[in-house]
Amino acid sequence: MSRTRRRTIAALLIGLGAGTIANASELGLLPIRDQNPFVLGSGLPAAPLIPGAERWQLNATFTLANTELADTQDDASFVFDAETRETRIAAAYAFNTHWSIRATTSHVAIGDGVFDSSIEDFHRIFGLDNGDRGQLGTNAPAIEVRDDGALLYALHGRRSGIGPTLVDVTRAWRGNGADLTGISFGVKLPTGSESRLSDTGSTDLSMAAFAQRAFGDRWLMAGQAGVLHQLDNQLLGEDRARDWVPFASAMLSYRLGAKWGAIAQIDAHAGLYRDLPDFFGDAGTLTFGLTRRTGDHGRLHITLTEDVPALQTTDIALQVGWRYGSP
Repeated sequence: MSRTRRRTIAALLIGLGAGTIANASELGLLPIRDQNPFVLGSGLPAAPLIPGAERWQLNATFTLANTELADTQDDASFVFDAETRETRIAAAYAFNTHWSIRATTSHVAIGDGVFDSSIEDFHRIFGLDNGDRGQLGTNAPAIEVRDDGALLYALHGRRSGIGPTLVDVTRAWRGNGADLTGISFGVKLPTGSESRLSDTGSTDLSMAAFAQRAFGDRWLMAGQAGVLHQLDNQLLGEDRARDWVPFASAMLSYRLGAKWGAIAQIDAHAGLYRDLPDFFGDAGTLTFGLTRRTGDHGRLHITLTEDVPALQTTDIALQVGWRYGSP
């Protein structure tokens, strides 16, 4: 075999390998986080970044979540009638196809429910109506948490502020094609505001293990399981926050064509707080959405998230996200 032919074949193999890695980096778990602001301001991490052939990666997501709910448990009660809007920016650098580091920051705004009517119509279509919005007798936005007559937290009127900063390091081990496993370590820095409910005010640590496997040319499954360690969360008073909070996610995606894909994902975590209504306890979300490749290095996703089981976190959330990778 001539030297020129050997070089041509080697270049093709390298290109195929890089394409496989790049495609794998486009897949995986979506960056879905519980939009309950008492959770959103914590160090609960987003899905781990999968290192790929692209050195730099930029992510931008906008999530709108709407909730109207009142509940009591023993002597504790709360009212939540508000809409949260989170804009999150993430920048990541892959040292190679195994190691990467990522930093994210966000802006959180809490206001009234401009989509109340549309959400109620959507719920009625599927028989999921949980009571007409506007029946709580509050002037949104209104958030109050009480226990035994004592006010633990109150927010009335629009608020906005910078959220916490999340930094994580990921190590991945690759198999065939898109198959891989890995671990991720994260730290949350309290760069936001407790009074504006954009941060819990604590420094948190997290660790997670994840895996991804392809089935044929179109199906992909991924999952992660980990634990969050809250060091000094005093948002709702002493001894309310749990020190250790396990979490897990699972995803199934199907490639519809060269650019489009469909995805379903479930995310769950144990309660971050104790001795309060279910809104502060164990929670899960179910997400459905579409993804689309944009150019050679970009991907767009649009998703709809519902609380599962109902009434234990934000009612409904819409997210639009875009990711771009640079060689």
